[in-house]
Amino acid sequence: MTKVEDIDVSNISDTDFIAAAKEKIGEIQKNDKKLLVKDTFIKIFKYAGDYAKLKSKDIKAAAQTKRCECFGTDHKAYLTALQATV
Repeated sequence: MTKVEDIDVSNISDTDFIAAAKEKIGEIQKNDKKLLVKDTFIKIFKYAGDYAKLKSKDIKAAAQTKRCECFGTDHKAYLTALQATV
């Protein structure tokens, strides 16, 4: 079974995450049919998912801040902000 190490995503920038993922993936290996080897595919898939989580965390925090600005004061603006993030 492929062992994939986690990358600590707390307080890490995009470029640092990508550099760490490249290091952990290592050399891209392909088989005779020019398809990714199972271990390489699993690592790439895992780190791509982790990167998506990292990016969505920032987006969710920004959306929450925007919604909180108009919560309880301007219902139309709150609904607009809520719909923009869904």
